[in-house]
Amino acid sequence: MPTLDLWFEAQDSGFNYVFPFVPSLKWNGGLVGLRLRLEPASSVKDLQQLAWRYREARRPVVASGAPDGSGPALAGAWPTNLLDYWLRYPTDLSRVVAYKLDPAKGPGCAAPDDGPQPLPEPPTPIAKEHVSRLIRVDFIAAQRGLGTEEADGRPGSDPHRVGQFSHQVLRFVRQHLNPTGTTANEHPELVRAIVNAQNSLDDKIHVALGATIDEVKALGYPGLHDPQQMHVRTRIQTTDLLDHSTAVQYSLDGGGGALVPEHSIGLGYQNLQSLSYQLVGFRQSRLNPTKGAPAPVHLVMIEEPEAHLHVQVQRVFTRKALARITPKDAEHSHLSTQLLISTHASHLAHAESFTRLRYLRRSVSAAGMAGSKVINLADVFGDAETRTFAERYFRVQHTDLLFADAAIFVEGTAERMLVPLFIENEVPDLTGRYLSFVDIGGSHAHRLRPLVERLGIPTVVITDIDPMVPADAKTPKSKPKAAPIEDAAVLVCGNATLRQWHAGVASDGPLDAYRHQPRVVKGSAGSTYFAWQLPVAPENLWPSSFEDALILTNRPWFVAQAQESGVLGKAGSVVADCTDQSRLQVDLHTLLRGSFDKGDFAATIFERMTTGEALECPAYIKDALGWLREQLEPTMMGGAS
Repeated sequence: MPTLDLWFEAQDSGFNYVFPFVPSLKWNGGLVGLRLRLEPASSVKDLQQLAWRYREARRPVVASGAPDGSGPALAGAWPTNLLDYWLRYPTDLSRVVAYKLDPAKGPGCAAPDDGPQPLPEPPTPIAKEHVSRLIRVDFIAAQRGLGTEEADGRPGSDPHRVGQFSHQVLRFVRQHLNPTGTTANEHPELVRAIVNAQNSLDDKIHVALGATIDEVKALGYPGLHDPQQMHVRTRIQTTDLLDHSTAVQYSLDGGGGALVPEHSIGLGYQNLQSLSYQLVGFRQSRLNPTKGAPAPVHLVMIEEPEAHLHVQVQRVFTRKALARITPKDAEHSHLSTQLLISTHASHLAHAESFTRLRYLRRSVSAAGMAGSKVINLADVFGDAETRTFAERYFRVQHTDLLFADAAIFVEGTAERMLVPLFIENEVPDLTGRYLSFVDIGGSHAHRLRPLVERLGIPTVVITDIDPMVPADAKTPKSKPKAAPIEDAAVLVCGNATLRQWHAGVASDGPLDAYRHQPRVVKGSAGSTYFAWQLPVAPENLWPSSFEDALILTNRPWFVAQAQESGVLGKAGSVVADCTDQSRLQVDLHTLLRGSFDKGDFAATIFERMTTGEALECPAYIKDALGWLREQLEPTMMGGAS
């Protein structure tokens, strides 16, 4: 059955909270553990009752077959199986039992077990109330009913939508400010105000009802021995004063002149206010329990808080939300507060350090059952410097890498602008997949290798081969120098990503080794395809960057642009005026290394392609996109991502 193991670091002063879970009488602080296990039936009697209820639910389904019961039951009729029954009546199978765990076999021991530690036979359950005293859990669902389209208009339904700020105020008042509750003495001024309002209202009602009461007396009541006077006594609760749709209004000028109703301020503000007030209410409920002391551990879970929130709010929400639920007074400094947020917002995720992020990676078991594996991103990067680089990069250069089906690393602006167009034109199947484009130079992309491998998503790295003349070992100040690829045997690859991430050949090996080097590197959870320039037919000229690879692949088109002005005219003139086509890559290398504006070139090509010009994708990129399409086929998505 499904289980959940909880581990707490407790001091000896907290013995009164954890005594049901301590391993021995010699315990003087440290880890305590407990397991929560789903046990819908823990005895023969429980099992009999569950079986009887399920059988009664199945009886009409079985009878839906042949009249004599010999035929099959009606397909699709509820309940089809026990799980189908559970979805409608979850309480019948939702009994959870707690057990004590042995800290010597837990996460704090020298060699913890890979799987959950076994319970002793027979296991001895622990009363659930001990768990409730130790940890309090509050939850905010994603569907908060902010918009009017989500209101339930059925007769008799609650007129308040769950997410509205006014409803949160009303709930807070019911729990913490109602004079009939346990906290009445904390607000004597509120008690006085309500009593004065009640007395004033009583007098007004007595005067208004005086004439009708006199008419009642004409019927002979009250008699001689009956009570002679009727008094009106109203009983006002704080919630009665707020229990209507106009309890919260907003002033447009700050002075209370022009007021607008709550639903007019926008869903983003409504969501933010609703979340804030719920969090404050959770804190107050924890610190003022109906009996006993506050729970030492408070876990608040928020499901997808980013709905309707703009980017700036998402980036600070986590820190602000944690402050709302954390007790402020020094007397509560011993209490632990934790916030757990599930999100699909990259801005919200990247606002936090990787040490606090957990990634759910899709997986498929050998039996074909879909599931998820929780990946701890705290230990993805081996050193703090690399982790700091990744965190700063994601904050400055927005990327949705954590939420993608696949990742495409690109070298520069031109690839970032044009590769999506090549996908639309030549690999349209990929337009229906969630792709993350990571724009990072070839000298830094390898720093994200640990993250990509841990995420386990298919990844394409489109980078330049960067041919270099190696430094002269005999000259101390000699440095590698960029050069066109004329003789690959005497050049080396200057791209740090290929030399440090791909690692297929020696970092100082000849460039010619990359001609037949395998493109795919398989990791423990996924594969990475490296796309770099290769010789282009028919002369097998070897480009060294994306720009000259695009030009060599579309030579006739660029020749037609030779009379144009600007960057297209420059590139077209080089192709058209080259007297020795076998050395065209040398002329293009000289052009691109000069005053040629690569940004203007990319923008101009982008404009031409969006208006219908057909340019062919360089082969090394086309092959990479074809590989990615195969990886994202449903039959390939098993353990790969």
